[in-house]
Amino acid sequence: MKEELVERYRGRWVAVTEAGDVAADADELDVLLRLVERDGPRTDVIVHRVPEADAPIFIGLG
Repeated sequence: MKEELVERYRGRWVAVTEAGDVAADADELDVLLRLVERDGPRTDVIVHRVPEADAPIFIGLG
C-alpha cells in the first residue's frame, strides 16, 4: 500500500492492487469482500486491515 494512503485508511479493511492503489475499502471485512467480488472473483488484489496509529505491532512468534 502506498505510504500516503495509510493515514487515509487507518482502521479500515482495504483491497490493494499490485500497484499499491486501493481498489475498495470498508469498515467491515464482509462488506469489503462483497464490494471486491461483486463483478466476480478477483485475484489481482490483496485484502488486509490498516491498523490504527496506536495499535500494537507484533513481530515474530511473540
